[in-house]
Amino acid sequence: MLAQKRGWQDVVYLKNGSIIRGHLQEDSSPAIIRIETVGQNLFVFKPEEVERVAKEYTRTDFKYPYTQGYQNITEAGMSVGYRPTVNAFSDPGRSVNFTLQTFNGYQFLPALAVGLTTAIDTYGSITLLPVALGIRGDITKTKVRPYYGFDAGYALDWLSNPNLAANQDGGFVWSPTFGLKFNSHKTHAFILNLGYRNQRATAETRQGNMLTTQRNHFQRILFRMGISF
Repeated sequence: MLAQKRGWQDVVYLKNGSIIRGHLQEDSSPAIIRIETVGQNLFVFKPEEVERVAKEYTRTDFKYPYTQGYQNITEAGMSVGYRPTVNAFSDPGRSVNFTLQTFNGYQFLPALAVGLTTAIDTYGSITLLPVALGIRGDITKTKVRPYYGFDAGYALDWLSNPNLAANQDGGFVWSPTFGLKFNSHKTHAFILNLGYRNQRATAETRQGNMLTTQRNHFQRILFRMGISF
């Protein structure tokens, strides 16, 4: 039965032209051949009725769940990169942060959905809210299929810590994505993806009459998982 779940089946070819697919019973012998089908029907044949017995890989009955209309992809994970260098003495060490993103759009074709992408990205003490125009599309029509995505827009700083001495502000952001969809039920799919985020931001600090502007350029690799429907 495990072989059947993986797509492998026993096949009995009869001399009268009939083909029976299922699972050979363990009590089959040279004197008798027993095969049970997926519907739990048991067939018994004599050796002289059988032309040959084989084990074959059969395709599943998966049907690509494309429907024109609303599409949502929600995912969470982590972003990995390096902290920006403020001066010659600052620590440019590796930074691992949290990222949450949702795409809401309209699917016109299997390979093209257009919509709005919103996210929450943390960069140490900075929290930004990217709002971007996004596209998504399936590359193949298989049960496990690769898909692509691309977003471009502007990040807001509405969730930044108001107690910081610096005045934070977001900036232009763009992000390509490549991932896999694993269909679980009809149009629902579990997704894993790898992406890249290029984010601009600024921080202004005032000391007396002097205003200092720090321009940050965050570049992050994204590892995320989520659901699609």
